[in-house]
Amino acid sequence: MELLLLLAGLTFPAVMALLDARQRPAEHFEGGADDQAAWVRWLVVAVVTAPLLVGNGIVLGYYYSVVRRNTPGR
Repeated sequence: MELLLLLAGLTFPAVMALLDARQRPAEHFEGGADDQAAWVRWLVVAVVTAPLLVGNGIVLGYYYSVVRRNTPGR
């Protein structure tokens, strides 16, 4: 049971980033719709590899290149 909880906890940030990327307008991405589609594909890879801790690095890259760039006051 603890293992399932651990896997869910490791996968949760990647799933939330994937949902965020799907719901953001294309203008928030530097390359527009093409860049958004690329980030969605990478975040699918992140969801699959999150239990191996590789996916969390992809999520951090998404955060710094998309989310933080579009934060108000920046």
